[in-house]
Amino acid sequence: MARLLDRDGHRVVVTGRVAAEGVVRLDLAEPDPAVFAGADGIVVCVEPPADPGEAEAVVHHGIAAVATVAAREDVPVVLVSQIYVTRGAKHPDMGARIEARARGEQALRESGAQYTIVRPSWLHDRPADGVRVEQGDTGEGRISRDAVAAAVVAALFDPSASGKTFELYDDPDSPEPDWPTLFAALKPDPEAQG
Repeated sequence: MARLLDRDGHRVVVTGRVAAEGVVRLDLAEPDPAVFAGADGIVVCVEPPADPGEAEAVVHHGIAAVATVAAREDVPVVLVSQIYVTRGAKHPDMGARIEARARGEQALRESGAQYTIVRPSWLHDRPADGVRVEQGDTGEGRISRDAVAAAVVAALFDPSASGKTFELYDDPDSPEPDWPTLFAALKPDPEAQG
């Protein structure tokens, strides 16, 4: 994602739980609002810790804290979540992490921030080869990391993606994604309509 944003001329600040070269330390469990000062957009893409309490702190309370800052600063947020958020019982080994993600999604929806929630299917590193966009969290499949990055960057700057949640799957039978048209066709989340 950072590469795509850099290419398009955006200044990118990459954060992580551990500071490293080119990475600013940010703990989502206790985010420092100063990190977001002057931001035109926020992308949250984090793998929840395996420990249920830590997962709750990061992908529920952490997302809620970021959403509060984003709402106050009127900065759009794109949250990269996952499929199975509404059907975690199918993966009991990941149940606590999936449930924490679901609560984080809901906290973002209720925050008043401009948001888009992208739920990629199982990720792979092969080149993107067509994309299918769905809603309702019922599908199965895989998706290229490159396709997810393209969808996230497009959603960050397209108002028609705001207030919507959708899933992404590989689909070699689909044409090159026309993101504005795809976003415009999506149904808004019920909370976003209120």
